[in-house]
Amino acid sequence: MGVAARGRRGAARDGGAVSRPRVLIVSFIAVPGGAHNLWRHFVQDPAVAPALDLHLLAPSEYRERDPEPFRSGAVQFHAMTELLPPPLRTRMLSRLTGTVVPERTRWETRLAALAPDLVWFNLAGLGDMNWCVPAGAACAARGLPYWLVLQHAQEEYHFENDDRTDAALGLARGATRLFTVSERNRRALERALGAALGNTEAAVNGVTAETLARGARVAAEHPIQTKGPVRLLTLARFDPTFKGQDLLLEALASPEWRTRDWVLTLQGGGSHERLLQRLAQSYGFDDSRVRLRPHTGDVSSAFAEADLLVFPSRSEGTPFALVEGMAHGRAAVVTPVGGNDEVVEEGKTGWVAAAVTVDAIRAALARAWVARAAWPAAGYAARERVTARYALGAPHAKLLAAVRRDSERNSERNSDRGIRVEGR
Repeated sequence: MGVAARGRRGAARDGGAVSRPRVLIVSFIAVPGGAHNLWRHFVQDPAVAPALDLHLLAPSEYRERDPEPFRSGAVQFHAMTELLPPPLRTRMLSRLTGTVVPERTRWETRLAALAPDLVWFNLAGLGDMNWCVPAGAACAARGLPYWLVLQHAQEEYHFENDDRTDAALGLARGATRLFTVSERNRRALERALGAALGNTEAAVNGVTAETLARGARVAAEHPIQTKGPVRLLTLARFDPTFKGQDLLLEALASPEWRTRDWVLTLQGGGSHERLLQRLAQSYGFDDSRVRLRPHTGDVSSAFAEADLLVFPSRSEGTPFALVEGMAHGRAAVVTPVGGNDEVVEEGKTGWVAAAVTVDAIRAALARAWVARAAWPAAGYAARERVTARYALGAPHAKLLAAVRRDSERNSERNSDRGIRVEGR
């Protein structure tokens, strides 16, 4: 069914009443996590949900793994494998010729079935741009505006070859808006594409008012300890390729750190738990020194039992766990990747390693160690910084205004092209 039959949510109808723009959010991964938090917080904001007709298109397992955004009914879920099949003619030709239906054709079918006014592609990393190319082409063919919201631009990423790079560049340039969650991620994206982009904007991977309130309670009821064993916390999935837990373990295995009184909790679960256990044991650390804990939905309890956060990442967007931990009044030691050193200010809200190396991480930890008496003040400053720069009220209002603006422009373009508009 075409655009004329489906209509546009942003158009006037029934005497001039304006209906809600229909926004289709697309995720290519089915694993809930920090890469989903930006859109999850946006669609669950009480100031946003009533203003938009919200839909999520994702792998079929996503809703089962993360049911929360759909509890209120404000967001409708569509599984990628359960949408309307390709047109009959396309299926018959496919059977006769033995060819697979092109991915762009499948996306055109999806878009015709859902008829959005705006498509928001949530990209967990640069690799997702490869999956998104045919989807972007289908949007362009329909004259449909689309956003790219990039959660993580890997520091050393390059596409497989020139053809893939050119296709990703075309996708990026075709986007109405391209959001990155840190300035370094924007630079990494442009470096991977070999071109400057004129449509990039900053997105805030921040915290809700509820998180700030919980953080205030934890900070007041569970103050940072400046005496006794230091409680270090790394809250991140067990994935050394990006999160760098192996670098931290090696840094702490040095002779000077073996004589210090500390305990490290690695919390997050993931695909490399046995590897991290073996590494800890190989350095002589038992459970009294290094504890591995599974992912928890109650991160406030994890922050309550920590004095200092450590994020030894090799590559990041802007890690939500870092911003969330700082909202709980904890300072952090971080590596200079992604938005880490945009959030953490050396000597004020934490300590920033000079590089992503074992020696640099060890040196940053040493600077933090000698300043232990100042950790409560640094934690207070960390909370103040997050409250001022990473609370989501103003960013959500800005995103909502952009959705309305781009949807209205799309409706005007369709009207100029003579496309008949009617309600759904």
